[in-house]
Amino acid sequence: MTLTKILLPLLTGTMLFASSGDYLYKKHCKSCHGTKGEKKALGKSKAIKGMSAASIEQAMHDYASGKRKSIAVAKKMKKDFLQKHNKEDLHAVSKYIHGL
Repeated sequence: MTLTKILLPLLTGTMLFASSGDYLYKKHCKSCHGTKGEKKALGKSKAIKGMSAASIEQAMHDYASGKRKSIAVAKKMKKDFLQKHNKEDLHAVSKYIHGL
């Protein structure tokens, strides 16, 4: 019983961390970029499928800051994501996208 009390939270936390990129993508990105990152978001951007995690992270920062041109709604979505999530979340979702 004691071993279960110790291991269960550890395993649950590990599973949540492992799926966070998947969860974040489905919650914030899938509707515009498609299930596999194959869509041009709002018919404007290039598909994100196949991009490196580093390229995705840089693009998020560039769009949010205005360094890279985008439509207002895309800029706001990326800016909101960066304000509400930490670097680890961004890296997790970027790695997930890269693996699509």
